[in-house]
Amino acid sequence: MSIVAVPGARFDVDLVVFDKDGTLIDLHASWGPPARAWLDAVADGDGQLVGALAERLGFDLAVDQLVADGLFAAGTLAQIGTETLHVLTSEGWDDVRISTAITRARAAVRVAIDATPPVTLADLPTLFGKLAAAGVGRAVLTSDDREPTLDFLRRAGVDGLVDMVVGGDDVALPKPHPDGLMAVMDELGVLPHRVLMVGDSTADRDAAAAAGAWFVAVGHDSPAARGADAVIESVELITAE
Repeated sequence: MSIVAVPGARFDVDLVVFDKDGTLIDLHASWGPPARAWLDAVADGDGQLVGALAERLGFDLAVDQLVADGLFAAGTLAQIGTETLHVLTSEGWDDVRISTAITRARAAVRVAIDATPPVTLADLPTLFGKLAAAGVGRAVLTSDDREPTLDFLRRAGVDGLVDMVVGGDDVALPKPHPDGLMAVMDELGVLPHRVLMVGDSTADRDAAAAAGAWFVAVGHDSPAARGADAVIESVELITAE
């Protein structure tokens, strides 16, 4: 029997499934510059279009940060592309112009990501190591695509400490649908009541609820805090025994 504990709560579980952005890494520091690069590259100098895209995709231009639970914060790359397409179509852009803009934006984002190393929110090797030492499984379920997620885990030094990764491009219905979480449970052979999901968005919370798993929200002021089984300020507060 393994106990995963956080301040004020203890969970008798066999597996902890972590969201990535906003949970393991600082969402604004790591994704703010790439998100702004996407907006600027698509709009190509059109300030009014930047505003329309920012509102649709979830970016607060006044403070230059992602909006909690917006598409930039919680959506998949495919969803961001689809919503961008809708905005440009509504502006009367033709297919060629849209394709050029999206290609330009993807290139700008790659440059921004390379120039913006992810800022982790805890000593991840220590966190994952102590879970492993207690016999608790570790998985990552994210809206980000698989390849950049695997790259992040390698750079964070925990790729060898994660039992399974499910990215937003691995499932037909990403969070808040439970498909990704159910896939982890099925693959690792863990029942829902023996699983703890840790995340910062309502998509994380709702996926856990739909799958029948426990849920810990990261951030007392996060949208996910309401209805969570427990709330912590940082994943570094998670212990296992």
